[in-house]
Amino acid sequence: MTGFVASPSPPPAPIADAIAGDGWWPALSIAAFREAVRVPASAASDARVREALIGAALTVADALASWRTAQQATGAQSLAQLGPAVVGGEPRALILWRRAVYATAAADLVETHGDIAATDQGAKANAEERLHAGTQRRAATVAIRDILGRPRTRSALL
Repeated sequence: MTGFVASPSPPPAPIADAIAGDGWWPALSIAAFREAVRVPASAASDARVREALIGAALTVADALASWRTAQQATGAQSLAQLGPAVVGGEPRALILWRRAVYATAAADLVETHGDIAATDQGAKANAEERLHAGTQRRAATVAIRDILGRPRTRSALL
């Protein structure tokens, strides 16, 4: 075929690092999440991390909806205004919210990016990742309970 020239596909548009909040919940950073949770770009694309963070923020916001309403009824305009404890210059509630969102997003990424190998080694890796996802979900639950001021409960089935 003469006159046919193949050109490479254009690179995908860059994903913005910041994910805006709604004014009450703060913005999230893909880069900060990657650093905190140690998710390299080779493990999940920025687009995938963005979707995981958005989903996690929605999940945590749903879990804290009644609490947020109560805080706003007392005059709080944003999560960042809540105190009293400040660690590293940030209010306790903000730190715990970010922890809950990051843990929920990390669990989502682990669950949706499993090793698809059919070997015994792949099955073992998948089982370990499921355990890691459970650990992340527990961390999110603990952070949410801490925000709500609810005790942590441990129980054992005998």
